[in-house]
Amino acid sequence: MKLGSLPTLQAIVRRGNFAAAAQELGLTPSAVSQQMRTLEDYFGQPLFDRSGRSVKPTPFALEVVGTIEGALDRLHSLRDRTRPDVAGKLRIGVINSVQLSTLPALLKRVAQRYPSLQVVLEAENTSERLLDGLKAGDVDTVMVVKPRAGISRRLLWEEVTQEPFVLVYPRNYAGSETSSAIIQSLPWIRYNMNLEGGRLASAFVRRTMPGLQPRYEVMQGDAAVNMVSEGLGFSVITRPRQRILETYPLNVLKLDRQMPKRSIVLARRTADVDNRRVDAFLACVKEVYAA
Repeated sequence: MKLGSLPTLQAIVRRGNFAAAAQELGLTPSAVSQQMRTLEDYFGQPLFDRSGRSVKPTPFALEVVGTIEGALDRLHSLRDRTRPDVAGKLRIGVINSVQLSTLPALLKRVAQRYPSLQVVLEAENTSERLLDGLKAGDVDTVMVVKPRAGISRRLLWEEVTQEPFVLVYPRNYAGSETSSAIIQSLPWIRYNMNLEGGRLASAFVRRTMPGLQPRYEVMQGDAAVNMVSEGLGFSVITRPRQRILETYPLNVLKLDRQMPKRSIVLARRTADVDNRRVDAFLACVKEVYAA
């Protein structure tokens, strides 16, 4: 039996099917199937129920995964300690605002500093789902908005930066330029409540004008900026990138003294406290944000 087959079994159980596991691991579906047949030969019993339309892990397969999980993490740590360079695969997840701002610079810095490190980007891009994926082992580290309720004790985190909120409103607005006057005068373009930043922004608007209902709802700050520039209303979002502010005709009111900033943190599992790949990525994150 090859040890490499055990992470493949983990990925199948975690992802739910062979195809998704193959995509995560960079293998062909046939290679994944061959590894599982080899494992079944080794254990002398099936690991999957293939009687239905979908392949389901047997209770024995789940028992195997539960047995090897901690051991494989420790083996990976031992392997990393003996390597002179930082190499291998690092699965990361980042929220949408990071993808649109600093992620390209981060990936460039990683490629320059650690050419043997392969970074795989998780498709999910909301804080809650990324944290769930981190706890489930789908990713190695995530950059997310720190929840107001705090982060699970199963995870370690380090603050990367703090992002202030601003109120954006149309350039041609002619009323009093205070947050309360703008909120009371214009339709509300709400930053989605499913996002931690959206919940913070909505709480501020509702404190200012209880009972106010949004006219529109968007998932991205850039989308809110675009709509505000068309005169459709106001929005409370994290401060947009300078390039965006220079592109769209709108006004920006700082809210530093009226609502807290949101914290962007890098989180990892407690078991990965000594993971050199995560440490290398964190070092690049700190350098990019410091610059």
